[in-house]
Amino acid sequence: MLYTAPLMDVIMLLIIFFLFGSSFVLKSGIGVTLPKSGSVLPPAEDAHIVTLIPGRSGDFYFNDQRTTLEKLPGVLEEAIKRSDDVILLSDETIDYGVVMEISSIILGYGFNLSQATQQYTP
Repeated sequence: MLYTAPLMDVIMLLIIFFLFGSSFVLKSGIGVTLPKSGSVLPPAEDAHIVTLIPGRSGDFYFNDQRTTLEKLPGVLEEAIKRSDDVILLSDETIDYGVVMEISSIILGYGFNLSQATQQYTP
């Protein structure tokens, strides 16, 4: 005799996993066109996400909080208590000097910084 209760439990768990699985993927709320690279982003659990807004200089997001260069040190002092990993999402049109300025500030506070990119396919 086949017991259907355990089978239904497994099916429900699979449905829940696939429904909510897409929310586990790293995404920010701002659309950016990432530069292409052959490297792969290392896995980082509970990493902070810095998103540089294309077309606007000086404004960016740290996780879901809009901030500026002047406020960034205070935000970083609080953020390092939770995690020391930061993923930088910057549009390919962002000025390289701005990316490096923000990167150097983040690195100066002892964070591990990763640059998010698209997979390059020749």
